[in-house]
This record gives sequence, structure tokens and C-alpha cells, in this order.
Amino acid sequence: MVRFDGSLARALDFGEMASSSRSNRRRLGLLRGPDKYKVLERRRRTAQIKARHALDLIEMMEQSAKGK
Repeated sequence: MVRFDGSLARALDFGEMASSSRSNRRRLGLLRGPDKYKVLERRRRTAQIKARHALDLIEMMEQSAKGK
């Protein structure tokens, strides 16, 4: 993993292929137009749900490790 220091933020390069960056650009293009806030809200909610599931899994694993 290579780290680049920019003027505003750090970006991490995970050595992804160029085609994946093209698809990311296309996905970011969805944020144009009147529905961009709906798209952002859906992405935020999806990320929150995934984070809650991950936290629940971690908690279950910790509880099962204590019970052993």
C-alpha cells in the first residue's frame, strides 16, 4: 500500500486496476442532477446498516469467546 500526501487529504493506493477507477467515476457521475441527494441518502443508510451488522457480528464473536 503506497501513501500519497496531497494538499488537502491523503489518498491510499491499494494497487487497484484502472478499470475499477473508471467504474468508480461512472458511479460518482450519478450524483449529478436533482436526485443526487436521494442517492447520497440511500448510500448513507446502506452504509449505516452494514456498519450495524458488522458491529453485531463483532459483539457476538466477543460474547462467544468469553463463554468458552
